[in-house]
Amino acid sequence: MRALVLVTLLCLAGSQPAFAQEAGWSLVKTGVFDGDLYLAGDHVELSGEMRGDVFAAGRTVAVDGRVQSDLFVAGGAVALRGRMGDDVRVAGRLVTVDAAIRDALIVAGEVVRVSAGAQIGGPAWLAGRRLDIAGRLGGELRAAAARIRISGTIRGNVVLAARDIEIEPTAQIEGSLTYWSGQEARIDPGARIRGAVLHRQPEFLDRAGRVATVLAAVTRVVFVVNLLAAGVILFLLFPDFTVSAARTVGREPWKSLGAGVGVLVCTAVAVALLLTSVVGLPLGLALVAFLALALLLGILTFGFFLGDLGARLFLGGPELSAGWRIVSLAGAVVALALIRFLPVAGNAVLALALLAGLGAWTLHAWRAYTAPTDDEEEEG
Repeated sequence: MRALVLVTLLCLAGSQPAFAQEAGWSLVKTGVFDGDLYLAGDHVELSGEMRGDVFAAGRTVAVDGRVQSDLFVAGGAVALRGRMGDDVRVAGRLVTVDAAIRDALIVAGEVVRVSAGAQIGGPAWLAGRRLDIAGRLGGELRAAAARIRISGTIRGNVVLAARDIEIEPTAQIEGSLTYWSGQEARIDPGARIRGAVLHRQPEFLDRAGRVATVLAAVTRVVFVVNLLAAGVILFLLFPDFTVSAARTVGREPWKSLGAGVGVLVCTAVAVALLLTSVVGLPLGLALVAFLALALLLGILTFGFFLGDLGARLFLGGPELSAGWRIVSLAGAVVALALIRFLPVAGNAVLALALLAGLGAWTLHAWRAYTAPTDDEEEEG
């Protein structure tokens, strides 16, 4: 995911006439920057004065100082301080806004906090699981979340969609309040709302929730079907190799698991090192693609092992036909998809299965590569 964000930022950078771009593990930038700034890393920290647009992505991103133009941020934990001269757009898991923003604020995150020190000159559009709004908003507020709590000042109209809405005694809303919820909002008597308060029943939200549930189920089914199709193609192209790799899981389970962990860790470290420089970026992205393919091969290899084991227990025969292998793979893929729903243990079992399959495939591929050919045996 970080690699995808990094590529997007660099592509955007390539279309600008004057910019500075940098990728690294930990980036701490201070001072004055005249042009647009593009940064990506595990930890990104910005302070000083940025006179152009700023694009930043990372696991943790902190922006302080002054940004005169637009600010775009994507990250895990995002903290905004200082002054922003134009629009601010943020996507993250935990987003904390404690800045003076001249224009609009657009945020999507799991938890979004607009602190008491924040001042937003324009409208604010917020979405997440939990929203806490304690700052001053100069325009309208549109927000959607599971829980919304407002304790700040909003000079425009407010439109909310949430299961749980709380308007605290310090809240001041200069416009009207319209909210969509299945229950009454908890509005403290001390809160000041100048306009009308309208409660809408969320019939459309219920329908949207049902549609989202159906789409999620369809997505899972499509994923299982695609995984099964990939397994069938793999088996038809490389039948002997696929069966032998799957049997390695049963013959050498601990060695397979260790090899899988080794491949995953080494590849992840190599990707992290390569993405720290623009020169190593192409190879790093190629390794990301290789890792995705390796993980697919790993889960399919374990699926063939699990299907083969189940079919042998069910049929009791020494060898399976091609048709039975495909049928048993289908059963194994469905079983792995259902295991995911087990609390806590489900994800752990899937991770072990993936690593064991990846390691078994790697071990078998290495042995096939290093095995002497017929010509070499004759020469020997």
